[in-house]
Amino acid sequence: MDTKNCLDVSKEWLAGAIDMHVHAAPDCASRKYTDAELARQYHQAGMGGFVSKCHHVDTSGRAAVIRELMPPQEAGIVYGSVVLNHSVGGLNPSAVMTCGRMGGKVVWFPTVDATNDAIYKRKHRNPALGQYNEQPSDQKKITILAEDGSLRPEVYPVLEAIRQQDLVLATGHLAPQESLVLISEAAAMGIQKLLVTHVSLPITKADAGLQQDFLDAGAWLEHCFYTPYYQLASWDEILASIHLAGSEHIILSTDFGQCQSPDPAEGLRQFAQELHRRGISGQEIRQMMVENPRGLLA
Repeated sequence: MDTKNCLDVSKEWLAGAIDMHVHAAPDCASRKYTDAELARQYHQAGMGGFVSKCHHVDTSGRAAVIRELMPPQEAGIVYGSVVLNHSVGGLNPSAVMTCGRMGGKVVWFPTVDATNDAIYKRKHRNPALGQYNEQPSDQKKITILAEDGSLRPEVYPVLEAIRQQDLVLATGHLAPQESLVLISEAAAMGIQKLLVTHVSLPITKADAGLQQDFLDAGAWLEHCFYTPYYQLASWDEILASIHLAGSEHIILSTDFGQCQSPDPAEGLRQFAQELHRRGISGQEIRQMMVENPRGLLA
């Protein structure tokens, strides 16, 4: 397939695509674009929109404003979310309820304030991973497990708030074993929209056995273009995960928005192209970038 035809076909595959993991301004860290700028870019690329993620504040309010001020013919949809770090009260069910009531769609468990995140970064000084250290906190890091390996009691009200509003539960930067306990308990409570965040990123990397356990619990697995782009995982690892899960259980997103990274919409296109070069079909790419995100955000 020649380059021009390949570009045309990839645009067809990505018509209506939703990038479920994007960092935008305003933020505590420098970001390449605002939510409004990104909404226009995704629309111009023929994509559906993106989930705006900030490690420190709920993005649901600003997403709602953009949806009101920018007509659908001019912009992709911006979906709001909240990350349960210290700045929103940590494992705080009120933060979850507020996000949902303002139209937010995704709740991430702790990221930069997770105990697992801190432990990993103390042991590994990879500059690419260091980009996640936007706002180091002096507060105690957050773990969701008690000493016996069960969920801490304060996690259950958070799960109940997610269940009541039918939000997407994303695991953030929890350790894989933490995520498995969380996902299993959430599934037992009837939460159906379960997303294991960037399973190939070194901080949260899950081996094939754990990935199968996540799938058995009813979760989707997320792979972000950030990870292979910055050589934090091999393409073989990502392909193996896709083949293990099947395209119906994978979400492909970018985790872009950093000033040094490609434009997020372009990153999603590049992700599709790289996977296609390695044998993933256009139909599978569309499933992972269009249909699966739409289903989770419905």
